[in-house]
Amino acid sequence: MIISKKTLPFLIPVAVGVIVGVAVLLVKPSTGKKLGDLIYSSGISTEGYSYAVNKAAPSVVNIYVATLKDDYSTPDPNSITSSASGVIMDKNGIIVTNYHVVPSGNEPNKAIFVQTRDGKVMKAFVVGCDRRTDIAVLSVSDTPLTPITPAKNEPNIGDIALAIGNPNNLGQTVTHGIISAVSRSGSGLLSKDQMNIRQGVQELIQTDAPINQGNSGGALVDTKGNLIGINTASFSGDNTYGIGFAVPVKMVREVMNEILRHGKVERGYLGISDDETTALDSESGVRIGYVDPEGPAFGILKIGDLITKVDGYSVKNVRELIDLVSKSKPNTVMNFEIKREGKVKQEKVTLAEDNTLVD
Repeated sequence: MIISKKTLPFLIPVAVGVIVGVAVLLVKPSTGKKLGDLIYSSGISTEGYSYAVNKAAPSVVNIYVATLKDDYSTPDPNSITSSASGVIMDKNGIIVTNYHVVPSGNEPNKAIFVQTRDGKVMKAFVVGCDRRTDIAVLSVSDTPLTPITPAKNEPNIGDIALAIGNPNNLGQTVTHGIISAVSRSGSGLLSKDQMNIRQGVQELIQTDAPINQGNSGGALVDTKGNLIGINTASFSGDNTYGIGFAVPVKMVREVMNEILRHGKVERGYLGISDDETTALDSESGVRIGYVDPEGPAFGILKIGDLITKVDGYSVKNVRELIDLVSKSKPNTVMNFEIKREGKVKQEKVTLAEDNTLVD
């Protein structure tokens, strides 16, 4: 084939590009897979979600809690007491599920087993738990595993969401819906089977994708198969349907990393509650409605006090106060500006450690 002088200027850049591309693939083969995924995902059909499911599902596991035999080393195959779901977060065997899924410390005769999508069963060990966010971190030794890809962007109301899990021990199942709300607040578990959806450290995603019993700890993903949250609970009540909650992936990773570093999440505890009222005038702050007699604020802050500033920062509502306290470590001294009986006062409180144990 004869190449004319006119076409030569166009062929040289193409040839250089091919050579550079081959060199990159030889040095780092994973680049080709990432490029292929990018090209493929950009052409995803809007009529189905098979790409998203096929990408995320291998990273979602079934979790079983079984009673051990008398030797405390092997499970009784007929004694599975509960089933749930989990998500592989790291190839080295780190799995996240819900705290309410794992056995309590007073149940030494029970153990956790993980089953991957391809049927492999592994014994799991609890690294640590956090009741406030209903997150537990597990570890398995049989690696490597296929970790899920976290979403880079936070979800928006109206986005499509897919819930992948093991509802009612039927095996891996996918349901779908939309994001109904974001930043729904919660204070964590009241008991092993009851969550308090009220002001707290949680910033829950609300979805109408069905989250049935057993979906707990499973993945809530977007239409590209990226993790946006860990399914945690559904609202139960008469004539109630389509209200499920998930812990956002950003909070999940923060809690997971804290547990991997310290075995638990360390949070400051003030020991007060607001009076659950919202002022209709221009007054902002947090009105104290309860003071824990065993808490560090007892004898310093009083019922009826209006907290307006903490460490110089203006506090407009209880959400902001919770953020400031929960992100502080135990033994931190915090400065409170309060209004009491029409007078402005300054008080100091040394935070205790938040006790999140639930039997």
